[in-house]
Amino acid sequence: MADFRGLGFDPAPGSPDAVAEAARRCSAAAERLGDIPVPGDVPGWAGPSAQALAARARQSAAGVAALPEALRSAAAVLEDWAGTLLAHRRQAEELDRRAGRAQRAVLDAEDAVEQAETTAQFSPAAAPEAAAARARLAARRDELDRVRREARDLERAHSAEAARVAGRLRALGDDAPLPSAPGFRQLTTALEAFSAAGRELGVTVARTPGAPVTPPPGAVGAFTAALGGR
Repeated sequence: MADFRGLGFDPAPGSPDAVAEAARRCSAAAERLGDIPVPGDVPGWAGPSAQALAARARQSAAGVAALPEALRSAAAVLEDWAGTLLAHRRQAEELDRRAGRAQRAVLDAEDAVEQAETTAQFSPAAAPEAAAARARLAARRDELDRVRREARDLERAHSAEAARVAGRLRALGDDAPLPSAPGFRQLTTALEAFSAAGRELGVTVARTPGAPVTPPPGAVGAFTAALGGR
């Protein structure tokens, strides 16, 4: 992992591998959720309690059925973000290399100015060389500033793209109310470490059509396990 000593900051924070792994887990969880059983009618049981159970089972089934598609959509968004993040990281590392070279050039030019000005103090004929050395130093500093401006541009673009990804994740279920999300602590903690997009994933994958429902305990456990939470 680059430490960005040349730039002095990381213009594109994040781990493409972590994002790709999050996408993979979402896809795997979507596949596994199809096998989760939900409560159904109990043979030989009738009456208000049985009707209440059946109604609750239908709500739970609707909520669980929506999760795989939400996860697949989230995985697609994250896969796209992983590719963008990788490109940004490579660009940032190249800018950092350029900044390092520019810094060294500035230091060399500063030394040249010091030597030329010292010489000019004892030999007026060396004044033009001192002036040229100062001009070269100004040019080297301009180059370093230019690289750092490019890095700031990348930082803004990276931040805007991360916000756009967060918006895409958030929009996956904007037509539905938001129930309490099951525990995605391991996944969301990792995601929050690399961009704003991660803060939206945990709630996005839990959006369901219709009234908010709480998936049955078996669904929550299987879902969390599928994401690697336990």
